[in-house]
Amino acid sequence: MSGTDRISRAVLTRHFFVATVMQAVVAFCIAFLLSRLNPVPPPGDGLQLPTAFQFGTLFLLAGSWFLHRSVQHVKIERQVPFRRSLLLALACAILFVGVQSFGLWHFASATKDVENPQMNVHGFVFMFTALHAMHFLVAQSVLLWITLSAFADRYDHEYYWGVTFASCFWHVLGIVWLGILCVFAIAVQ
Repeated sequence: MSGTDRISRAVLTRHFFVATVMQAVVAFCIAFLLSRLNPVPPPGDGLQLPTAFQFGTLFLLAGSWFLHRSVQHVKIERQVPFRRSLLLALACAILFVGVQSFGLWHFASATKDVENPQMNVHGFVFMFTALHAMHFLVAQSVLLWITLSAFADRYDHEYYWGVTFASCFWHVLGIVWLGILCVFAIAVQ
């Protein structure tokens, strides 16, 4: 590894840190804005799927599509559409985290049995959703690193394994999220 490569990795790492903080701030602002625009729901006995989860699912699916397109573009060395697709996937990830954070807050606020949430279905579904959120934050970090690396010209038609990995990771988490929504559908009935 040359000295220049080490310097560029150091710069890339600093950019990653700054971008991670920025995307966290944006996601928090989205969640905060949504919480200000939507009233706190009254606690109830039944399990209700927050509308935010449905909108978040759309962002997850759109991000999945953009990541799929980014792999296709890098394979045929179309760098501009490749990078644009990564940026759009990253934007979808940030929107997903912001909307889902609001959805989790909304969901937790609607729990009637605040003293003993693990004894009802709310706690079970909340745990699944929170675990998915933690895994998604890892996937979002991978996507951010891949996007920054793409703008540093680290991927081309011969080397794009990282992009393929990020795409597969995202698709798997999308499938898991759809499974969580199925658990929601079963629990609501």
